[in-house]
Formats: sequence, C-alpha cells, structure tokens
Amino acid sequence: MNQFLQFKDYSIRYRDKGKGNIVILLHGYLESLETFETFANDLARLARVITLDLPGHGLSELKKDTCSVEDMAEAVNDLAKHLKLDKINLFGHSMGGYVALAYADKYADKLESFCLFHSTPNADTEEKKANRLREIELIRQGKKELICKTNIPNTFSNKNQEKFAHEIKRITQIAFKTPEKGIIAALEAMMNRPDRNHVLKALDIPKVSIIGKKDNFIPMSVAGKIAQDNELTPFILQTSGHMGFIEQRQECLREIFRIVYEC
Repeated sequence: MNQFLQFKDYSIRYRDKGKGNIVILLHGYLESLETFETFANDLARLARVITLDLPGHGLSELKKDTCSVEDMAEAVNDLAKHLKLDKINLFGHSMGGYVALAYADKYADKLESFCLFHSTPNADTEEKKANRLREIELIRQGKKELICKTNIPNTFSNKNQEKFAHEIKRITQIAFKTPEKGIIAALEAMMNRPDRNHVLKALDIPKVSIIGKKDNFIPMSVAGKIAQDNELTPFILQTSGHMGFIEQRQECLREIFRIVYEC
C-alpha cells in the first residue's frame, strides 16, 4: 500500500511491509519502488522491507529543480526518522547505490549492513558525463520515450532480453512515467557526484557488492576491483546483467537474507 511522507515543499512515496530486520531498497535511474515490487514482496516474508520513490522519480516530488545524491540521501534519512528506525540494512541499486553511499558518508552509525547492488563508488568519467549531457539534451527535445526504450532493455544481459521481455515492458512503462524534471535532476546528480571509495572502504560493517557477470554498464573487471580495493564481499551472478533482483531473483533473495541475518 502506498504511503506518503509529506513535507512543506514536497512529498515522498514509500511502502513498508513485513516484520523482522529492516531492509531499505533504493531504486535506480528511471525506476521507482514498483521496480522492486515482486522482489520486495518475497523479501518481506522474512524481513521488514521499505521501498521508496527517490525524489523526482515515481510519485515522489522534487523539493526544487535540482536534487543532488546528497539531497536524495537526506530524503532517505527523513523517512528513517519518520518511521523511527534505529539501524538499517541499506541496499542501493545502480543510482540508488550512489544515494546509499551519500547516506553512508553522513550516517554510517545508522547502518547495520551495506550493499552495492550493481553500482559503483567511482565518480563519472568525462565520457560518462558527456553521455549524461546528451541525455539531458534529448529530454529537453521531448525524446524521453527514446531514452527509456534504449536504456531499459540494456539493463538486462543481452541473452536475457527475450526471456524477460515482459519485465522489460513493465519497467519501460515505469520509466515513461518519470517526470522530465526528475530525469534531468537525476542525470545532473549522478554527473556531479564525488568519488566515494574512501567512504566505502571505511565502513566497518558487513558490506557486499552484488555483481552481474553480464552487466552492460559495469564490467566484471571494474566491479571486481572495486570489491577488492574496498574490502567488499563480492557476490557474482553468473547470468545477470544490471537487474539481478529480476534476472536471478532467488539467488539475490538468498544473499540478502544471508547479509541481513547471518553476517
């Protein structure tokens, strides 16, 4: 069931289900809490699972035209305070990983465990920044659907795109609903975020990197080096791209249960 945390200038949509240790799932770019729907329902059988629309995505509003990953992390913290959460297990998928790192930078003492879910602590390269600027220009030209139809299939491994055609269609529809202002704010936030390898390395809690061996965005060599350099436990999904919680759902569920209850 949708709930809203109402602020003076904007609101955040969230869902809170299940009982047990607390897991917060942060979605990626062009996604919403609905991207996690089946996965969160399964996870809620053994944990308390909180999902939310990051500002500018889904039904969550932007407080202002711009929104940094730090602003998004503050929204997560405001929600945690509203729900009177003490310690949380934080899992950030893709862009959500950038937000999770910004949260860890300021609120490490509130974390019980931490997981980069197909994500990276590295700042954008100049090439990546140029790509984001091109996407911003396309959005301003009214070509949002072109971006969605191009990006979403590539989040799945090339070999899984036919198998998960129904999910690709569903997530593309979620992406279509993302407000143009929210997309531009997210692209600018990702482009301007700092390197946070030092934050990740300093975390003295169970920390894991879930890696898709067939990820079209983060090569295995890069993901492996990040895990090694920052003392993360790597969990490698052999047939997944960037959407392991859909492509290899059961394996991801088992790993999250392990992190939350055994580490």
